[in-house]
Amino acid sequence: MRSIAQVLIVGAVCLFSTPAFAQGTSGQTDTPDPSAQQLRRDLEILKEQLRQMQEKIRQQEEAIEKLSAPVAPPVAAPVPAPPAAGDREQLKQEVREEVMRDLQPKLAAATKPFPSQFNPAIGLILDTAFSYRDHDQANFDFRAAELGLSASIDPFARGYAIISGSPDGLEVEEAAIVTTSLPYNLTVKGGRFFADFGRLSKFHDHDLPFVNRPVVLDRFVGGESRADGAEVSYLLPIEQYVTLTAGMYNKIGAENDRIDDTVPRGLGQFTYLGRAATFINVSDEHSIDVGVSYAYTPQVVIEQKAERHLAGIDITYRYVPLSEAGYRGLVWGTEVLWNSEKRPVGGFPTEPTVPPPTDFERRNAWGLYSYLEARLTRRFYPGFLFDYAQALDPGVSDTKAYSPYLTFWPSEFQRLRLQYTYLDSPGAHENQFFLQWTAILGSHAHGFHDR
Repeated sequence: MRSIAQVLIVGAVCLFSTPAFAQGTSGQTDTPDPSAQQLRRDLEILKEQLRQMQEKIRQQEEAIEKLSAPVAPPVAAPVPAPPAAGDREQLKQEVREEVMRDLQPKLAAATKPFPSQFNPAIGLILDTAFSYRDHDQANFDFRAAELGLSASIDPFARGYAIISGSPDGLEVEEAAIVTTSLPYNLTVKGGRFFADFGRLSKFHDHDLPFVNRPVVLDRFVGGESRADGAEVSYLLPIEQYVTLTAGMYNKIGAENDRIDDTVPRGLGQFTYLGRAATFINVSDEHSIDVGVSYAYTPQVVIEQKAERHLAGIDITYRYVPLSEAGYRGLVWGTEVLWNSEKRPVGGFPTEPTVPPPTDFERRNAWGLYSYLEARLTRRFYPGFLFDYAQALDPGVSDTKAYSPYLTFWPSEFQRLRLQYTYLDSPGAHENQFFLQWTAILGSHAHGFHDR
C-alpha cells in the first residue's frame, strides 16, 4: 500500500508540473501565472493528505502486529503477608466491638419488658359426650374441663400445669417443671406429669384419636400414665433420632390402685421406668415411630411385696402427602403390652369388711390395641379401632372391642366425633354409641404426635 501511494504522488507531480514547465521555457512571460500558483497549492494539499494517509497506514500495521503477537501471562499480584498473631487478635476484637455497636440497640428493643410478659399462656378445653349403652341406656356425659397454664420460669426452666374438673371432682392432673438448657442433650422433668410409657397412655382423654381409652391401657397401665416423680431424657448425638428416658415415680397410672401416692415408701416400692424411642424417616411422605417401654416395681405391698413387670412396644406409621399440607394421609398405630404380677386367686374383694386375700399366684397377661385412621379431607377423619386385653385375675375371660368412628373438624378449635363400639367382655356383650363434642378456648398447642 505504501508503494502504491508513492507512485500516485509521483504521477500527480509530473502531471501538474508539466504545463508550468512548458510555459516557462517558451519565454512568453516572466510573471507568475495564477493557474500555476493554484496548482502548487493543490499539490501541497495533496501532499498533506498523502502524509496523513501514510500515518494511518502505519498505525494500522502496528495494531495488526500487536494483535498477532503472543499474549504474555499475567503477572500475579504479590500476596500480602498474613498479619501477626497479635494483629489478628486486635482485628477480631475490633470486629466484635463494631458488631456489638450495631446490635446493641436491637437487643435493647428485643429485651424490653412489656406488661403481659410474665403472664402464662392459658387455655381451657371442654370435653362432653352423649352416650347410649344397651345396659346403661342413654346419658349426657360431662367428661372434663381442663384448664392449662404454661410459661417460662427463667432461661433455665419452664413450667406448666393442667387442672381438670369432672363429675369426680377437681384435681391437678399435671403440674411439672422442665429444664431447657442442660448440657449434653439432657432434659429433667419433675412434679406430676404423664410418664413416658408407651404412646396413647401419655394422651389426655380429649386428645385420643377415638372417644374412649382402649381397655388394655385402662387395665394394665391404669388409664393415663400420670405419675408423681422425676424423669431424665437424653437425646443421642447421632444422625438417627433416638431418645432414652429413665424415670422414678411413686407409681404409674392415674387409676392404678395397687399403690397409694400419699403413703411414704422404701426405695424398693417405687416404680422405675426405661424407654427408648426413635423416628424413622422412610421417605418424604412415609415415616414410622417406634418405642419400647419397661416399668419395674420391685415390691407391691398389696401383692405380698412381689415384683411387677410391665413392658410394651408401640409402632406408629404415617403417610402424609407433601402436596396436601398435612391435612390428608393415613395413620396406623399399634401397641402391644405385657404384664406380670402376683394376683389373688379369685380377685381382690370389693367389700371393705372382707379380710384381704392370702392366696396369690403370678399371672402373666397381654393385650393390644390397633387403629387405622384415614384423613380424607381437612375436616373428615374416618377410622377403626380394635382392642384386646386378657384379664389380670386368673379364671376371667378376655375382653374385645370393635369401634368404627368418624371425626369431623369444623375448625381447629372444635371437633365432633361419632363412634360405635361393640364390646365383648366377661358378662357383658353390648352395643355402645357415642357423640363427642370437644372445644378449645385460648392457648393450646399440638404435640409431636399430631404432626
